[in-house]
This record gives sequence, C-alpha cells and structure tokens, in this order.
Amino acid sequence: MSNNYHRLLKRQLKKIDLDDGTLDLITPLLRLVNDAYMAYDRDMEQVENVLEISSQELFQANQQLKNSVESISGQLSKVAGNIKDVIFEMDLNGNWSYLNPAWRKLTGYMVKDCLGKPYYQFLKDDKGNDFKDLIDLKTHNFSTISKSFKSQIITGEYKWLDFSLKVIMSEDGKIEGYIGAIVDISKIKETELALIEAKEKESMANKAKDEFLTTMSHEIRTPLNAVIGISHLLILENPKMEQMENLSTLKHSSEHLLCLVNDILDFNKIASGQLELENRDFNLNQVLNGLQSIFHNSAKEKDIRLLVKKDTSLPKMFIGDSTRLSQILTNLVSNAIKFTEEGKVMVDIEVLGVEGDSYLVEFVISDTGIGIPEDKKDKIFLSFAQANSDTTRKYGGTGLGLAICKRLLEIMDSDLKLESQVGKGSTFSFKLKLQRSGVTDYQEDANAFDVKSIHEQDNLKGTRILVAEDNKVNIMVIEKFLSKWQVDFDIAENGLIALNKAMENTYDMILMDLQMPVMNGFEASKAIRESNNPLNKVMPIYALSASTGMDTKNQLGKYGIDGLICKPFNPTELFKTLTSILQQKYVQ
Repeated sequence: MSNNYHRLLKRQLKKIDLDDGTLDLITPLLRLVNDAYMAYDRDMEQVENVLEISSQELFQANQQLKNSVESISGQLSKVAGNIKDVIFEMDLNGNWSYLNPAWRKLTGYMVKDCLGKPYYQFLKDDKGNDFKDLIDLKTHNFSTISKSFKSQIITGEYKWLDFSLKVIMSEDGKIEGYIGAIVDISKIKETELALIEAKEKESMANKAKDEFLTTMSHEIRTPLNAVIGISHLLILENPKMEQMENLSTLKHSSEHLLCLVNDILDFNKIASGQLELENRDFNLNQVLNGLQSIFHNSAKEKDIRLLVKKDTSLPKMFIGDSTRLSQILTNLVSNAIKFTEEGKVMVDIEVLGVEGDSYLVEFVISDTGIGIPEDKKDKIFLSFAQANSDTTRKYGGTGLGLAICKRLLEIMDSDLKLESQVGKGSTFSFKLKLQRSGVTDYQEDANAFDVKSIHEQDNLKGTRILVAEDNKVNIMVIEKFLSKWQVDFDIAENGLIALNKAMENTYDMILMDLQMPVMNGFEASKAIRESNNPLNKVMPIYALSASTGMDTKNQLGKYGIDGLICKPFNPTELFKTLTSILQQKYVQ
C-alpha cells in the first residue's frame, strides 16, 4: 500500500486488509479514488476560504448597519427633542406610547409619568376637567382630527392648544394606533382675540362717530335752517337798499357754512363706505345751467369770465348720479373762481367716444389763477390739506373739496387729473362713462319746472300739508313760506299730535321731522301707515330733517317714509320738490 494515498483511502484499505497481490491488481483504481479525495480536499479548502471571507464581510456590513441605525436614531431623538411642538404616539385605547421632551415644557408633566396612561388625564378643558370627549376612539370614523381648545395645565394657567391626530394603518388596512402633534397657539390666539377686540372697539368708535356726526348734523343744521330761511324771507320782503348788502352777506355766509358742514358729512360717508350712487335720468343741460346760475354772481364780483362749452353731439338726457356730478363740478368751479383774480374760468365738456348708448365724456375745468407748485400737486388731494398753510386764512375752505371729488370719481371708476403752472393757472379733468337715457328731450322738457319766481306761481295753492316740527324757529320759517305758496297747512309739535291730526283729517302729504319729543317721526309715520284710514297708506310722507346719515336714510323705508328732504332747505328747491311729489301723487 502506497504511503502517498489520501488519509481517508489509507484508513479504508487498512480496515479491509487486502493482500499485496490484490492491492497491486487494483492499484490503477486506487489511484483514481485517491485523486478524487485530493480534489475534494482542495474544493473544501476553497469553500472554507470563501465562507471565511463572506463571514467577515457580513460581520462588517452588520456593524455598519448597526452604527447607521444608532446614528439615525440619535439624530431623530435630537430632532424630536429640539422640536418645540409636542409629537406623540397613542395606542388604540388612547394611551400615550411616545411623547417627545416638548411635552414637559408644554404641560409640566414628566414624560415617563405619562407613558401608558390615557391622554385625557393630562389634557384638561378650561375648567380643569379631564378632556374625555376630545376624540372618540370607539367609532374610528376618521382619518385625521384637528381641534383648537383652551386647556388648563398643571400650574393652573391656561393655554390655547392646537391638537391634530392621524390614524396609523397597517398594510392589511387595520388601525395600529395614532400619531399626532400638539402646538401651543396661545400667542396667536391672544393676537387674534386682540384683533377681534380692536375691531369691535373700532366698530363701536365708528358707530359713536356716526351718532356724533348725526347729532351734530342735526344740531348745526337746525339753527342753520332758520338762518338761511329767514335770510331768504327778509330778502323777499323788500328790504331797504342799505339793508340789502347785510342780508346778502348773511345769506352767503350761512350758505357757505352749510357747504362746510356738507363737505365734512360727505367725506365721512365716503370714508366709511356708506355712500351709494344713484342711477336716475337727468338733464345735463340743467346741471350745467345750475352751475352757471350758482357761480354767475361770484365770477361777476371778481370781474372774471365763467364760460361753459359743451360738445354739440352730446344728448340732453343721461342716466347717472346728477347730484354727485354736480357736487364734483361745483367743487372744481368754486376752487377755480376762488383762486383766480383775473382772466377766466372755463368748463369744457367733450365726447371722446360712443358705443351704442354709452358715451365717454371728458370734463375739463381750467382757470387762469395762481396755479399749484409741482411739489404740492399730490398734497392738495389729501384730506384737510391745502397747497400752502396760508391758503385757508386767505381763501377759506376745509381742504376737503378736492379729496371728496377724487374719492367720488374713484367710486365712479374714474380719476381726477391735474395740470398746473404757478402764475398761469390750473386744469382739472376727468372722464366718465355715461349711459344715454331713454327719456326723450320732449318728455323731460314737459316735466321741467317753470323758472319764474316761485312766489308768483300757484302750483301748491290749496294743497293740504301736515308739518310735524318741534323747533319754534323752524315752525316760523316754514309757516311763512307755506303761507306765501298759499298752502293750507297744519302744524304738529310732536309725533303724537301728528298721528292724531292724520287720523282726524285728510292731507295731500306730510312733512315729518324725525327727532321730536313724546313720539319721534319714525314711530309716528309707522303708526299713521298702520291706521284704519286707507288714504294714510298711500299718502306721501317725507322726512323733513337735519339728520342725513346713512343709518337715517336706511331706516326710512322700514317706517313707511317715502323719502328725505334735508334741512336746511333752499326755498326754491323745497317748492320744486313739493310740486314734483304732489304731481307724481296725482298721476298715480
């Protein structure tokens, strides 16, 4: 037996104990078996080497993975630990299973003392009771929840919390638990509540301001009505020549004071967003004629020309707010005359374009006055501002006129533009889109008022009017005018007397003061409308009042009042208004 055989082959040959002859005979076979054993050993050695290397690589990879997990876990713990908001995990029963360190800062509770316990033991309502009904974990009919509430923490102080919760679902669609966050929104809520309180205070202040302006409007307009009315009456009663100048000054001063009051009240309406534009048929020629009538004398006194130039292609009748258009033009022409010492003031109206019944009209008001410095052009459009500090002392005014014009035009989707040179004059211009009216010129002219002296007309002769007014001076003024107009009238010193007279007599219309003792004008008007007399349900009732606020106007319809005639009134305008109201009544 060869000593070079593989150890396993030697062991097997020794066990079977063959003789030498047999061994020699099978020697070729034994060599093949020996080679196979040797090859097997080599293969096993190779496999062991490979396994050793793989084992080392696997060990290294496992160590790297372990280190990575520890590193990520450490980073996440740091992140969770530094987040100011509470992050939590909750099991199906509502017990805390995880809380980050922000929990203790928020509530004062130790994290370890809370884990495994119900959330509601640590979240209290604003009365300090357990917040058991914060979430309903029994129904599971939600995927996310978000609630804000006021909570009492361990120290007894209150905090506003924003609580959000989300369901954790397994791959097979089953709920495994909940995850969420709690955010301290106390500062945000305090700011929000402070803003709400500030808004309420602002609302109360605006209401107080409106009430103050309404009251002051009434208190100022009531004596002013007497001054203007009596000045008209005195002028009509053939005064001596030496008295005429004084009466004219009185009339002019009282009307100027009324303009100042109106400017302040109008500006307040615009600033508070209470101004509403009207859309009514109006005659542009009448607006322009009225403008010339108002300023003819003041221009003549200063020996300057007032010219009105109108595009011949303009129709007479438009739809819009003629009152506000007149107000804008009046303010601009008044300023132009005020600041012009020689030369002229021109109002130029031109058509820039026509589309169907829509006209684009440009209004240009130019003067040859003192002009406005370049650095003052923006300032003059500010409220209560004028170009120079001595302007008010020299020329008068509130500094509201241009601000009102600009705001009115903005409401009309337009803008007020200015070109000016110091010492040469100023030009103000604006463009308006005006809708042509369907009312024909003939129809409008048929309704036009005869412009001869109102005291020579008998439009109101025999008309029965009930006047409810408590102010003695106002009663005296209106009595004189109604007497001149041959009106058959009764006076009621308060609303209750007015109600009784309306029940006992038949009137063509009622003029009702709103602020009266015993029963105010609103209550009296409502009672008259609700009375058994069928004529009182359709008879015109108009408020004759110094209160002109939006609140007052908005309430008129609720009490059956058909409209508002403002005090102080211009006698001519009052005559026209009463005639128009009664004409409409008779047509109906």
